[in-house]
Amino acid sequence: MRRSLAAAALVLVAGACGPTAPSRAPRPATLPEQVVHDFEAAVLTSKDAFTELFDFAEVGAFEILLRRYDLLGRIDDLTDAEIANLEKDDGTPYPPERERRNVGNFYKRLAQRTVGTGGCRVEAPHWEYNRLLGLPFEELPADFPEELRPAYETLRQRINAQLAKGGVVGIRCTGGEQGLALVYSARANARGYDIITIYDDGP
Repeated sequence: MRRSLAAAALVLVAGACGPTAPSRAPRPATLPEQVVHDFEAAVLTSKDAFTELFDFAEVGAFEILLRRYDLLGRIDDLTDAEIANLEKDDGTPYPPERERRNVGNFYKRLAQRTVGTGGCRVEAPHWEYNRLLGLPFEELPADFPEELRPAYETLRQRINAQLAKGGVVGIRCTGGEQGLALVYSARANARGYDIITIYDDGP
């Protein structure tokens, strides 16, 4: 009887100390590393997990502001058709529902392509356009249309406040192809941040 009790005790101790109690991986040391770590995990999990990384209200504000700055010179080879399209904007942010659909469409085409089987790391974005995404938007020019200035100045201050708490990070993965640029901003949520836009970063 004593030997049976002793054997049972050893089994219980072995079970508590064995592979059923895995240790948690340490949290990445920096916020950019955390963004890349979470992005890889989310993309490998599901489309829903991927889209949960984003603040779509801020994506919509960022994108409509960026379009105006493209028109002001961030892109210097716009066609006449592209210029006409950009000039239609009045500074109203895109609705979150639209951006959720658009970003969701990037899951298979861009996110899964980049992450592949994993092994992701932080890199500076390769393209100059993407590196600029993490910098504050400069003041609107003096000749900016006055009827549009209030809306775009509000957007500029809104997005600059987001960038002041974050920035842009490039992601490249040994198990995938090409790269992405992710713009993020710190948040008081469980993750500690939200992604506020995403761009292809090429080969």
